[in-house]
Amino acid sequence: MRKLRYLGLAAAGFLTACGAPEADELEQDMLMSSESNVIVGSVDWTSSTLLSGTEAARANAVGYISIPQVGSRCTAWLVADDVVITNNHCVSRAAEARGARVSFNYIDGVSSTARLWYDCSTFVQTWKNLDMTALRCAPLNGQLPGQVYGKLTLSSTDAASNASIYVVHQNCDYNTQSGCSPTKKYSPGSILNANYSSTDASYNADTLGGSSGSPVLSATSHEVVALHHYGFGGDSLGRGTHNSGVRASLIKSALAGIGL
Repeated sequence: MRKLRYLGLAAAGFLTACGAPEADELEQDMLMSSESNVIVGSVDWTSSTLLSGTEAARANAVGYISIPQVGSRCTAWLVADDVVITNNHCVSRAAEARGARVSFNYIDGVSSTARLWYDCSTFVQTWKNLDMTALRCAPLNGQLPGQVYGKLTLSSTDAASNASIYVVHQNCDYNTQSGCSPTKKYSPGSILNANYSSTDASYNADTLGGSSGSPVLSATSHEVVALHHYGFGGDSLGRGTHNSGVRASLIKSALAGIGL
């Protein structure tokens, strides 16, 4: 896994990016990472298959992105029927996007042979200052992924401190459960500091390496309020003090510049 190259944060502390190395054989899901975003306190996440209603619908639009050119995995989410968003530190240029594919049904109870994979290897644009990359996906069986799984909406306002949020991401606690499968997870939490840095809000929702690129959603509006990318204070088991993501207003403005 590559170190994050963009460090545009004022806060001090041990900073970690959250992509994770991918196994030689995807089905094995053997994740061996000493660098990660962080679990804050004890693990507080659940399988996305336990969700219902609006939260389940939003989780459908989040997927596991395999990035073979750099031998890693991250998380991505649909902002349009054919466009996914992930982090710049996951995919930073067109060459790294070659062969990238996303599965939105990489969930508990679905076997590796039953997972559907969309070719999302077309590089659209990256924003290094926001740690964000947009990729375009091809249709599968005549349908674009957003036509099947829906898409997420960016909030027009940033989340306030203490607001309830949740992160949907692809992961498992591989530091304590060797060989676990990074299926889709729901991590509840709250905003710790709405203006943690010039770009980021901080929060206590749990993530680990591989959660890079996850959407942070408001627990009330269910709109995206941040693009998850960093963790702080991580130890050898991935436990740390807090996570952070780029605020929605900055993400929304950048995407509007390319017609999204």
